[in-house]
This record gives sequence, C-alpha cells and structure tokens, in this order.
Amino acid sequence: MGEKQENKNQIITKERIIPAVIGLVIGIILTCLVGFFMDYFAKSTGIAKLKYGDEAIASIAGKSISTETIYNRAKLSNGLNYLINEVDKIIFNDMYQLTEKEIEQAKEQADYYIQSYESMGYTQEIFFSNYGFADYDDFLEDIKLTLLTNKYIYNFLEGKLEEGAVEKYYNENKDTIETYDSEHILVRTSDTVTDEQALALANEIIGKLNEGKTFNDIVEEYGDRIVHEELGYQGKTASLEQPYIDELVALEDGAYSQTPVKTSYGYHIVHRLATATFEDLKNSIIETLSQELLEADTNLTDKALVELRDEKKLNILDEDLKNAYENYKNTLYEVQVQE
Repeated sequence: MGEKQENKNQIITKERIIPAVIGLVIGIILTCLVGFFMDYFAKSTGIAKLKYGDEAIASIAGKSISTETIYNRAKLSNGLNYLINEVDKIIFNDMYQLTEKEIEQAKEQADYYIQSYESMGYTQEIFFSNYGFADYDDFLEDIKLTLLTNKYIYNFLEGKLEEGAVEKYYNENKDTIETYDSEHILVRTSDTVTDEQALALANEIIGKLNEGKTFNDIVEEYGDRIVHEELGYQGKTASLEQPYIDELVALEDGAYSQTPVKTSYGYHIVHRLATATFEDLKNSIIETLSQELLEADTNLTDKALVELRDEKKLNILDEDLKNAYENYKNTLYEVQVQE
C-alpha cells in the first residue's frame, strides 16, 4: 500500500470501517458460486429451461461431469445464501433509496475492503474471483444491500424503543457522543528530521495556509516531506493521541490549527471539516439503546428479516431450498434451554 494507507495505521490503532452495524444484519454475503448458477436455478424453480441440461461441463480420464451435478452441489452448499441475498435486494430496493452520501459511503467501504486485500499482495481480480463477484460494480451492489438492510434494521429497533428515546439520549449525551470529521497534515520527526526542524516546517505550512493555500495545495507542494490523512468522524473516545483529540474538539468547523499539535509522531496541523448531526449519530444511539433487547434475544434482527420476507410473501419454489430455509427459520425460534 501507499504511504498514506500505511501511516493511517500509525495514527489509528483500530480499524475504521464505515458501516458498523454491530453484527445485526447478514452483511455482505460472500458466496463462491459458479457463474452459471442462476441459469440452473431457473430450471429448478420451474421458471425457465436449464441452459446446459445434462451436458458435460468437464471430462477427465474418459469420464464426464455434468452441469446438473455441479448445479445441485452449488445449490445445496451456497444456494440458500445466494437466494436470500437476491430476495433481500428486491425487498429493500423497493422499500428504500440510498442518498448520495450513502452511495459514497458504499464506494469508500468497497475501496477499503479491496485495498486491505491488495495490501496482502493480491489483485482486485483475485479478490472478486475468490468471493464470487463478477467485478467492482457487482461487489458494490452487495455493499449497498448491506446499507439498505441496515436502514430496515435500525427502523425496526427504533420501533422497539420508547417513543422519543433516541432524541432524549442525544440531547442528554451530545457533548460525550459528538464526533467530528477531520483531516490533518503530519510533519514527522525521525533520525533525519529533528524536533526543531519538524516544528519549523509545520509552522511554515500554517503560514502558507493562512495566505490562502489549501490542504491539497500543501500536499502537492511538499510531497513526501509530509503525511496527509483524512480520518473521518472521530469523537472524544477515538483511538487517537490525546493532543490530537483535544485540538479536534477545540476547533470550529472549517478551522485548522494555528499552532502545530505535537504527538509521538511529530507535529500535526489539524483541519476540522464538520460536526456530526443528529441524523449522523442516530443509528449509533439506536444501537446503544437496543443492547438490552439484543442481549435478551440474540436472534432478534434475524427474526425481523424473516418476518419481513414472510410479510412480502416470499415463496420458494425449489423444494431443497425451501426446506433449507424452513430449517433455518426453525433454528431462530428454538427455545434455548439454560443449563
């Protein structure tokens, strides 16, 4: 990975992944199905004729392997996950629309996953192949499905809370839970850059910002002499060094440091971009207030999704997949015996 990604892990000690839904939803269903699965599924449901029939898909040692054999194995091992993924796409695309901001979030998360995979020495093509995606757009659609599903889950959980509970919590805890979007420029100290030199360079950069240059201008001008990072929304309890958090909280939206902020990495110029709104924080508040419900029934959100599919009159025509889904539903509602 480039220096920017490498340096992010030096400032943030825990991963930052944009949609964090506390494991409430099915998330991204990373199935590894053969590319022709949908053709076969059509036949099993009686919707259309099998594309390849019992034609051989491969042969070895004079023996053939039929497409029907591969289809049946794929259906039993991954078919239910794939089917429910497609069912939920139809349901949630009909119920909700993503905002432009949420679409950008989906793209950022898709890029984050891909970059993480590439950091291990793999290509995008290998990532898509390993997890059963045709291309970037196909992968992005699964990310979007997660965001759409989250909308329903949070609405469902909010409906279980006392009316007005979310707004009340926000008003009473705003100072504690507020988060801020920021970027920063870091001038490192090192064996070749003394503390005095780093401080002088940081002050020089602040002077140029005061003259009207932007952070992007500074990045272009100073190149690898500095590190530039966008940290996203962080709060008072973020895994950042305290001097950075203190400066972030003290700044106004749109303002940047007038005095370099020293941490163990060197000197920072912090730029606070925006403060999270109630709408930005609403889901995390719902998540916090719902913990007791979720602990009382660990299958609560899975049940909510099952009941929604029932409400939308899901009808699985393939007997094997129908039985698998019914078994799954039964496990959700089984009474857990306390030992």
